[in-house]
Amino acid sequence: MTSQTPDPAESFSGNVSEVSETGPTEEIPAAPGAASVAPSAPRAPDEVVRNASADRAAVRAFRPRRVIPAVITAVVMTAIGVLVALEVISALVGHPLRLLPYDRMLTWASSTPWSDRQVMAGAGLVGLLGLLLVLFALIPGRPTLIPVRTGDKDLVIGMQRRGFARSLAHAAERVRGVDQAKVRLVGKTVRVDAHSAVRDTTGLADAVREAVTARIAALSPVWHHPVHVHLRGK
Repeated sequence: MTSQTPDPAESFSGNVSEVSETGPTEEIPAAPGAASVAPSAPRAPDEVVRNASADRAAVRAFRPRRVIPAVITAVVMTAIGVLVALEVISALVGHPLRLLPYDRMLTWASSTPWSDRQVMAGAGLVGLLGLLLVLFALIPGRPTLIPVRTGDKDLVIGMQRRGFARSLAHAAERVRGVDQAKVRLVGKTVRVDAHSAVRDTTGLADAVREAVTARIAALSPVWHHPVHVHLRGK
C-alpha cells in the first residue's frame, strides 16, 4: 500500500485567517476530524456600555479650566486686597499712606444721591462684571479634547479635535465618487465639505453623511455630533 504525504497547503487551509476591512479574523484551530469553532465576534465600538457616571467623569476631566478669566480676577482681587491692607496698616501706625484720595471720595459720596447717573453707571458696570464672572464659571468653554465613551468611570480617554476631524474626513473620502473632503467642528456639529468630480451626484451627499455618521459611531464619543454635508460637484 502506498501512503500519500498530505499537502501542507491543504492541511493548513482551514486555519488561514481572513483579512477584512476591520482587520484579521482569527480562527481557533480544531482537532482533526472535529468541526472548526468560530471565535465570538468582537464587540463593535458602538456597543460600548453606556454609563452615565463614566460619561460625566470624562466630560469633567476635559472641561476647560477658564484659566485666563481666573488669573485676571485673582490678580485684580489681590491688588485690591494689598491696597486696602496697606492703607489700614499705615493708618493704624499713625502714618497713613493716602494712596487714594479719601477726602475727595468722601465729599463726593456724601453729596451725590443714589439716583445720580454716575452712581447708576458705576453700579451697573460692577453688576455686569459680576454677571460675566458667573457666566464664565457656569458656561463650559471649548474643550481641547473630545471625551470618548468607555463605560468605566475610572478610565478616561480623549481625542484631539484635529485628529477626530481627520478621521471623519478620511471616512468621507472613502465614499466612491468623493475626491476630497474637509471636516470642521463647529461646536458639536460636524460640517463636511466634500468635492466630487462626477457629473451625477444624486445620493452622494447622503452616502457621505452615512459614512461619517458610521465613523462617529465607531469612535464612540460621549457627545452627540450631528453631521451636515456640503457637496460641491463638477
